[in-house]
Amino acid sequence: MYLYDTTYFRRFSIRHLVDRLQKEIAELNIEEKIKVRQEKSAPILKNFYEWVFSTSQKYITNKKLKDALTYATNQKENLCKFLNDGRIPLTNSKAERAIRPFAVHRKNWLFADTIDGANANAIYYSLIESAKLNNLNIHKYINYLLEVLPQLEGEQAEEDIEKYLPWSKELPEDILNYEGEYKELEVQ
Repeated sequence: MYLYDTTYFRRFSIRHLVDRLQKEIAELNIEEKIKVRQEKSAPILKNFYEWVFSTSQKYITNKKLKDALTYATNQKENLCKFLNDGRIPLTNSKAERAIRPFAVHRKNWLFADTIDGANANAIYYSLIESAKLNNLNIHKYINYLLEVLPQLEGEQAEEDIEKYLPWSKELPEDILNYEGEYKELEVQ
């Protein structure tokens, strides 16, 4: 048996190829990413699934391997969607980095010990992350919301609230198009 026949080598080489490809296409537009993914990733995935199906046909005593093969087989359609959609990232690292501050600081947020507190926490956190994604000056945006929203009277229609959401182009100019760097909360 050669090294390239081992499960470890296959997993390592696939991960290495995918990581290298991700770096290669990082600056491309969506259509170009799709083209490169179909040219370079599709054969890797085809090879991987051939191995998954042939290995699945064998008698497997390792429960973790069996579970992994079953998962890969059941999720094939979802795992292959990135080939036809250049917007889908190959890893969820960006999402994990986005929720990291939330996970690190959640013990410090005592108001989240009730269902209402947890809901408020989720809304606030979603608002902050959406503001980041829309390149808003978060500090000014939250101050703006705290100044303007209490002034609204009665129940508001959805269209009226829409102009205060992070993707609205009706926000004040000093809040839009923030080019600074977002820093994680510092706990003292």
